[in-house]
Amino acid sequence: MLMLFPTVKVPGLDDIEIFRDHEKSDTFYALRGRPKIAIDTDGNPQMSFNFFSRNADIAYASSANKELVETQLGQLLLTVDLSVTEEEHNKITEYLSSLLAKPASRFVRLYGLLAKRPGVMLTPGSNKPVIKLGTPNTWKEGTAKLEILEGLGDTFKKSSSAEVKPSLIGSNSASFYATLGIEGSQIYYDALTQGYSGDGEELTPLQAIVRYDLSGFAFVPNIEAKVWANSTQMYSYMETFSEDYRKENRGYTKTTHSPGKTVRIDARSVTASKYDIASLIEEMIDKKVINIEITDFGDVAANSADIKELESSLRSSLMDTIMSTIIPNFFESAFIGKEEGTAADGTPLKPNPEMGVTDAERTKPTVDTYYSFKNNVDKKQVNELNFSFKKNGTVEFRRFPNATLSTQLTKEQREKLIKHIDVSSPEVQILTVQIGVNADFKTDNIHSIIVNISYSQRDFKSGVVRESTKSFMYKTGEEINTFRVTMARNEKGELIDFYNVVAKISYIGTADSPPEIKLDKISDRSLVISYDKLGFVTVNCIANDIDWTVIREAVVSLEYPHVPGKPDTKKDIRLTQQAPTGNWRCYMYGNSNKTYKYSVRYNHIDGSETQGPEKTDSRDTLMVDDLLTGRVKASFDVILNTDTVKAAKVEVLYEDPAFHIKEEHAHWFKDTETWEWVIRLTEGASEKFKYRYFVEYIDGLLYTSPWTEANSDEDINPINLRRHKKKLTIDGSSLNWTQWAAVLVTITYSEPEKDYFISETVKIDSEQKKYDFNALAFTAAGLPFKYALQFEKAAEGSDSVLVEEKDITSGYLLLKAPQA
Repeated sequence: MLMLFPTVKVPGLDDIEIFRDHEKSDTFYALRGRPKIAIDTDGNPQMSFNFFSRNADIAYASSANKELVETQLGQLLLTVDLSVTEEEHNKITEYLSSLLAKPASRFVRLYGLLAKRPGVMLTPGSNKPVIKLGTPNTWKEGTAKLEILEGLGDTFKKSSSAEVKPSLIGSNSASFYATLGIEGSQIYYDALTQGYSGDGEELTPLQAIVRYDLSGFAFVPNIEAKVWANSTQMYSYMETFSEDYRKENRGYTKTTHSPGKTVRIDARSVTASKYDIASLIEEMIDKKVINIEITDFGDVAANSADIKELESSLRSSLMDTIMSTIIPNFFESAFIGKEEGTAADGTPLKPNPEMGVTDAERTKPTVDTYYSFKNNVDKKQVNELNFSFKKNGTVEFRRFPNATLSTQLTKEQREKLIKHIDVSSPEVQILTVQIGVNADFKTDNIHSIIVNISYSQRDFKSGVVRESTKSFMYKTGEEINTFRVTMARNEKGELIDFYNVVAKISYIGTADSPPEIKLDKISDRSLVISYDKLGFVTVNCIANDIDWTVIREAVVSLEYPHVPGKPDTKKDIRLTQQAPTGNWRCYMYGNSNKTYKYSVRYNHIDGSETQGPEKTDSRDTLMVDDLLTGRVKASFDVILNTDTVKAAKVEVLYEDPAFHIKEEHAHWFKDTETWEWVIRLTEGASEKFKYRYFVEYIDGLLYTSPWTEANSDEDINPINLRRHKKKLTIDGSSLNWTQWAAVLVTITYSEPEKDYFISETVKIDSEQKKYDFNALAFTAAGLPFKYALQFEKAAEGSDSVLVEEKDITSGYLLLKAPQA
């Protein structure tokens, strides 16, 4: 397993972090901090750009805005990853070999002290160190997000990929798409056809950011440490630097005029980089705003010369963990501004064609992301910085690789990458599908996965059958293949983009393999064949809260009960302090039910054992705790409707007067989420606790629930937070407006139990005959609206006619002349 520290970086490869394995001194892991465009086996970038030129009449007919005729569109398909190139791999291994040849180096010496084993393993018969370089393999979950031409409107970007799940194994590849409007397609057509020439290289900058959010597990060596800070103190300290980090518009230039002077400002040079924020964090650590304390140095002698190096290494390793709290709470992306501006001559300012990439940045494969300080931070909703590392255990390991993208393209690659499609020609009917697989070939002993994809549809107009069949073999999981076929149209002239896929997996050393998996009538443009699509149950078992001073091993027995008698439907996984993870994959044999059974047997150090109850589950990741007393836990499911709820908070209060214990815990929610709360107790302490929730609605109304008492592991009902939009339409179109000058309508809606009241008086006349009154009810049915009317006659000097307040339960009020 990856060991959290010490780490090392290779000179010249500042965005690649190198970790060591906690057991195997010859094994290292390389983690790239800036994503890049993936490269296929032929050295070509995994991206394509379709540039559509449209018939003007068709473009006009399909446009909702008849003043805007989009005669061209674009579609960008790309795959990114965190892989290390062959050149980088060689550079890393050479550097590590030279570093390990120096036993006195800090990296080698600290590893020996913390891991309690020699820092160097030599090749038999040689003095050259053994170096095995791989990628982190303990990711449990993660997302990848594409931000492209944000804030520039529909004519730049129409749609793009939402958050996608990267492969979480190997190079952590992720595939995206973006559909571009008339201006966005032109920007990318120019960038990809022209690029940038300099220093003998051609570098094409892409106005896009890719952000990974990866969460896994890492091993903490023979040391204990604690980090804590108060959110208000952090905010107050960083607020003093807010002028240095205020947001500017990237991609624009501004001109200001004063008497006898004209100044042109390049607003592309924005705000703070991650390095600036890291320097700010360093200052806060030095000034004790953020506190780092090593509570147990393990086998390192106190006050020894190694202590300062150990503290320095720990401080460096903790930087990313601290930044993962600082950046999302106090900073926002400053990559693209949203303001519009004009130059001195009155012409609108356009995005810079070089897309904000400086000369210095062009020499790098990617460009770092920039941030600006948030001015409207709600201090109550900022997470406190508070975490600790336990000796010889596993901890959550989070990294956020992100970068703006650029790629080097040769002339031949540009010609292959860009496809100019005339919609009026048959070429426009091309269906393009990028196909990859997400499987661990090495761990699961997979020989190959064969994917057969077929398309066969009859074109309604011509009667011609458009068909194609391709077969792709995957041997490593890194391959990306492309399927293309000319599409048919149905009787409505719509493109038929459905195709069929058959996938078959083969294992090494056996002729037996699971049956074929068929996927019928799918239309994904980026298709990833995963274990889920292959019809497997996959479970990653992780030792979570287990007291290894009492328990020697935890044996997890798993079973897929829906197909009894098959060899792979049962497995025992042994979890120990040295091997805290294990995985199981079982073929589902055509079943759709992914639930499985499991139980845990705990073998104690004193020779006794404890058998846990049998349970059912369907999660991909199974966290295993011990059965020791002295733990209280609960699961809070908050279902939050973001259209009507701004934020919510769950508070937990644990008190036991007999032991003089009082603890308060809280968790903020901005979307639907599950909060797993757990604390350890003194033996014999109570397992009861109280909880309540606080909610702030979108209209500013606040509500705090009463305290509710519960027991540990009790099933707590989901907390469903939402309001219901309720509308009353007032219609005066049937009134004789020669007789009436106006009608004053006073509408009221209230729910006293919720302290909610809203009222409005509106004027209905010949100019405004209809009006919608909106309220936010607390139940789906809601309460009746109340209304009162005052009719004003058209004749001057006439008295008003009043209609007393009435209830209305429907959503429509038709005004009628009052009875004489």
